[in-house]
Amino acid sequence: MQAFRYAKSQVVLHWVAALVIAVMLLSGTFILSNLPNTPDKVGMLRIHMMMGMLVAVLILTRVVMGRMLPAPPVTVDQKKAHLVHIVLNLAVLLMAASGSVLALQSGLFDVVFGSGALPEDFKVFSARQVHGWVAKGVMALVALHVASALYHQFVLKDGVLARMTFRK
Repeated sequence: MQAFRYAKSQVVLHWVAALVIAVMLLSGTFILSNLPNTPDKVGMLRIHMMMGMLVAVLILTRVVMGRMLPAPPVTVDQKKAHLVHIVLNLAVLLMAASGSVLALQSGLFDVVFGSGALPEDFKVFSARQVHGWVAKGVMALVALHVASALYHQFVLKDGVLARMTFRK
């Protein structure tokens, strides 16, 4: 079993970020993308945008905390995991950035935090294309991250999941 444990603050940030990212990916993919661009969609877009900003703050906070707090011992597996974490963090930040650019391109900030009309179709904006493709990439990276954690836990039985819990 691994002796290294992340700080409680890192564990909390990890699971809060994971939950918010999952909600964002699911709601964006299965709810928002299927709703017509009518005034009924504005409230959902407002929540999606605010949660997107929250995700960016959570990821940036995790990166800063990761630099300030102790890290696990460096092994070959840890180097691979670190690379996947960097790519995942960058992809999530790219999602937030492309969402912000989309909001600027489409006038969405004015619509959801003021008045105005939604564009007929968000897909005409280049940032929407980026946002959609990066979302698929983030989903793949999350699946890889989860599969790797489960592989370590149940096949290698190295206790890697214990790092991200509050148990002793």
